[in-house]
Amino acid sequence: MKGSTIMKVLMVVMFLSFCVIPVQGYAAGEKVITVKVANWFPVGHKQTPLLESWCKELEKRTNGRVKVNYYPAGTLVPAVQAYDAATKGISDVGNHVLGYTVGRFPLTEVLDLPLGYPNNTVPTKLANAFYAKFNPKEFNDVKVLWFHAQAPGIIHTKTKPINKLEDLKGMKMRTYGSNAKLMSLLGGTPVAMPMTDVYDALSRGVAEGLMCAYEATEGFRFGDQLKYSTENFTTSYSAVFVVMMNKDKWNSLPPDIQKIVDDMSKEYIEKYAAMWDDIEKSGKAYLIKRGNKIISLSNEEQARWVEKAQPIFDDYVKKMKEKGLPGEEALKFARDYLKPFKK
Repeated sequence: MKGSTIMKVLMVVMFLSFCVIPVQGYAAGEKVITVKVANWFPVGHKQTPLLESWCKELEKRTNGRVKVNYYPAGTLVPAVQAYDAATKGISDVGNHVLGYTVGRFPLTEVLDLPLGYPNNTVPTKLANAFYAKFNPKEFNDVKVLWFHAQAPGIIHTKTKPINKLEDLKGMKMRTYGSNAKLMSLLGGTPVAMPMTDVYDALSRGVAEGLMCAYEATEGFRFGDQLKYSTENFTTSYSAVFVVMMNKDKWNSLPPDIQKIVDDMSKEYIEKYAAMWDDIEKSGKAYLIKRGNKIISLSNEEQARWVEKAQPIFDDYVKKMKEKGLPGEEALKFARDYLKPFKK
């Protein structure tokens, strides 16, 4: 009887050991990593679901080892603080417009200059090629995932058509970053503000127009206040974005998850380029449907605008030389990259 009792106890112990050991092993091997992703674009903008799709894809490819908390529409971080928030760990991943922090990314600012972008996808491809070529130290405080950039930024106005340089004189035009200087050279009065403030500024007369891609007029819903679009493509600019990860967060990821993130980043360069092309076409169609007038400048008038813009490039090269940065090489790289697309 005594031996039977001992045997029963041993069997119970063995059973419990089989139950406990696998549970402990599962918990240790499948610890969930939480990643906070912040995006300031409004919910209705197509940038919002695209970054959200990256979040879902990361969860899927890591088999749930990564759990992503997505914060759209500036619910965690406002637009102008996106980069700082990522460096400080307020967010783990952010989407930042370089032009919202003028001077912080001096070498890369060449991509925001009025280079005359010829189509909707090339700005994104150029931005990533530029980073691969120069690997600017100005991004060393984060892990760069990928860059993307808006379609060509042109002039849109509320009450007055812009057919020539003289028409811009004294007009209050929303700008940001380096294109504020362009607007001054063209004769307008730059009014700096983030895109999220434009609707209110147009409605109250704080701004009479702005420089932006067609897509923004639909994505931010202020196209209903605009009547004219001037396609100054030879002096069009782009706004470059960086999607980046907090460096400590990146370093804390297991190597296999880091590889998954890197592989996804390459894929999302193409997805963002396609997104910009799609929403740019949609934005132009949106304005045309509303009855807005699209103005094409003559070749002679375009040449006048290019001449007016030249001091911006001269100033960039000079400032980079003072900082010991290869500004002349950077500008040449960007212009050479764009040449085949302008034919």
